[in-house]
Amino acid sequence: MSQGTAALLQSVSLFQSLDESGLRALGERVRQRSLAAGQLVFKEGEPADSMYVVLSGSVKIFLRNAAGKEVILDTKRAGDYFGEMMLDHRPRSASIMTLEDSQFAVISREDFQAFLRQHPEAAEKVILNLIRITRGMNERARGAAGVVARVREYMSGLKGPDAVTVRRWLGAKRWVLGALLVLAIAQYYFVDVMLQIASLRALTIFTGP
Repeated sequence: MSQGTAALLQSVSLFQSLDESGLRALGERVRQRSLAAGQLVFKEGEPADSMYVVLSGSVKIFLRNAAGKEVILDTKRAGDYFGEMMLDHRPRSASIMTLEDSQFAVISREDFQAFLRQHPEAAEKVILNLIRITRGMNERARGAAGVVARVREYMSGLKGPDAVTVRRWLGAKRWVLGALLVLAIAQYYFVDVMLQIASLRALTIFTGP
């Protein structure tokens, strides 16, 4: 590993406790990976056996919801790391894509586990980071649940003219959808009948001699 890459690793908070020999020993176990902007580093559900340190560039961490919409969870830049959840031997829990040309130091699960055993202060930092991620997920879930509860409370609290208006709006919506469905069926039937009439050679009033 080059001295420049070693300096970049040393700038990462996770490895700042390493002395020169320790950093060099870790560097001998690290492989480098470079990706252009817009490329997947890995995809949700893929097997996980390594963590990544961002040496240069930046990435986004995202999921796809039930509707297929992208939900960005976080971004990582030079000096940050991701993929540490591979410690539980489960598949990747999110997808990672580069936002710009990026370079990474890739550390295998076995090497990272050995590093954490030898450096408890680094293990504590990893644990605190995972706690931060979990708390963020809890806050987002709490916020979503609060919105649903407020909508339900609003609907259940409607009385008098407001409740009547909402019921009328829902009823009108059903009638409009029903009317559109009837028109679509009628149009399909009309076109089908016209095509059948045009195909009858005996009827020349439409098709000519």
